[in-house]
Amino acid sequence: MNRRSHFVCLGLALGFALAASSLVLAQSPAAETLQQKVSLRSETKAPPPADTSDADLGDIDVVQKFPKPEMFTFSTSQQFFYTDNVFYTNANQVASTAYLGSYTASYVPYCTRDWTPRVTLQYNMVRYGSAGAGDFDNENVAFSNQYVFSSDRAWTWTAAIDLSRFTTPHANDHAFYQEVVYDNQVNHTQQLLKGINLFFVAGYDLSYHQANPADFDRLDNTLSFSLAYYPIPQLSIGPVVRPSVRTYFTNTSYQHDRDDFNLSEAFDITWTPCKYAAISADFSHSNDYSNNSAQSYNDTIPGISLTGTVKF
Repeated sequence: MNRRSHFVCLGLALGFALAASSLVLAQSPAAETLQQKVSLRSETKAPPPADTSDADLGDIDVVQKFPKPEMFTFSTSQQFFYTDNVFYTNANQVASTAYLGSYTASYVPYCTRDWTPRVTLQYNMVRYGSAGAGDFDNENVAFSNQYVFSSDRAWTWTAAIDLSRFTTPHANDHAFYQEVVYDNQVNHTQQLLKGINLFFVAGYDLSYHQANPADFDRLDNTLSFSLAYYPIPQLSIGPVVRPSVRTYFTNTSYQHDRDDFNLSEAFDITWTPCKYAAISADFSHSNDYSNNSAQSYNDTIPGISLTGTVKF
């Protein structure tokens, strides 16, 4: 994940595992892990709006502040964290240290100043220190389009389709979960005080998860609110809050007409010593409140990450 100083970089950490059959899973743990640990990072990385005082130089200023994206991007993120609820269960919680290695390649075939289509390939691996049954590998491909629809570039709309496959690395590459996510997201970025590098980012995300097995088919309505303060260009500090309403469509023996309210909060510090590398430390907490009480859960997770990015 790129951590340029003019991007709002906030991190959030969360954990996964595949529970034994006697446990009732609140989520598909693998998919939930990547939604929290990988997807949420990109949600809060909208650039600050351009500040142009001379109308005659407006277009030039925008080009300087927001150059076209590079055609090829390769990045890796190495994350180390601790979770007190590996299996997302309401009872009998299992704690463990964990490692997430993420490797991403993206291609921008064509773009204009306001429109950027992108194809992204990503591989993720999660390994737990004391809960090996939760280890998984993930491959996914995403097709996205981002459009900037305001002259100050404060508003963006992103539509994406993400196809994911999750496998168990210790069981002959067995695919235990697959999903297609149809996502629409609108973000707004605002510099709160002129002359001070303090930014507010708000977003709304509507996403439908078509899952296999279908127990986890759901529609998410998610808001996100974050602050990012840059005391120096290389350092960002700030909190993020993300409330979400989740509606499930499949009734089973352990869930019926299920609706959840999920609330996640985190605080992140990111240092970007150069455009190719970043180091982050974050602390997060999540509560999931379900009308099927056995599906409710909470977790607390501190973590650190190292990121490297190359673009051309």
